[in-house]
Amino acid sequence: MASTMSNKRQRVEPPTQYQHDLPFGYPQTLSQQPQHFQQFQQHQAPAIEINVTNCTRTPEETGWVVNSVHKLDETTLRKLVILSALSHQDMYIALWNELQQIEYARTMRQQEELQAQQDQLAKENAQIIDFRSNVNQVDYVINEKWSRLRGSKQYDKAGDAAELVNDEITEIVGSVAPHSNSTTKINAILALCDIGSIVAAGGDCIGAEVRKQVGYDEELVNALWTIVETMSAGDKMAMTAEDIQLLEAFDKERKGYCVFDGFDEVLEHFKKAIEDTSSVESDDDDDYGDIDEQALLNKSDAIEGTASQPITL
Repeated sequence: MASTMSNKRQRVEPPTQYQHDLPFGYPQTLSQQPQHFQQFQQHQAPAIEINVTNCTRTPEETGWVVNSVHKLDETTLRKLVILSALSHQDMYIALWNELQQIEYARTMRQQEELQAQQDQLAKENAQIIDFRSNVNQVDYVINEKWSRLRGSKQYDKAGDAAELVNDEITEIVGSVAPHSNSTTKINAILALCDIGSIVAAGGDCIGAEVRKQVGYDEELVNALWTIVETMSAGDKMAMTAEDIQLLEAFDKERKGYCVFDGFDEVLEHFKKAIEDTSSVESDDDDDYGDIDEQALLNKSDAIEGTASQPITL
């Protein structure tokens, strides 16, 4: 027996119910918003300023994107940025522009830091220090500060006095750098010699004890060499004959007290540097003189040769 076919029309479900895998932004039904929009309204992301041109997303969709991005870890975000930059020209250009801005900011920051360093070096180079205050402080410590104390009391203060003297020496060395002014470097050398002279000739018990502790030590001579190492040939050339005479006077004085061994080598170093400079200048003058003299001789021979030729009419 054949089955009886019904003429009743069957109900067909709307196709929108199968649209679960549609791209972002499409509703799952014609009248229902995606569930993620409802979640977004409950969990707002931190405020962030985004300038988007030609954006076709609704405010709800844009908000959902912002909120979701804040939930992603750094690795996932990097992957998404890479994929987006490779797939979309606008994103590629935006990424390139952002990197250019970062590089520009970094370059400007480096230039500003470099300029600040150069300004500081120029300021220090222009500044001239005479170190007179350091010398006066040493003189005060040795000859005045505890001069009214009795011998035994002065002896007890000798260690403190020696330490204060060494502090002044250290301060002078710390104030000189390779970029310092030439005059500052020379002043530092002369100031250390003045301190050495005060130590050598210091009187009373304190003076005698400081002479033993500082005069027999290597700190002052080492300080001189430290400053010498910062001096260029031009710095040494700036030393005058009077400066050398002051160094020679200190050398003679310190030998009389048998202190500051090794200073004679410092003195010889400066003398040799000045002699070498003078020798180079003298050689330059001689070379120039020889060339000039030879040119005059050649010119004279040419004139004489021309004069000896018969005149043709």
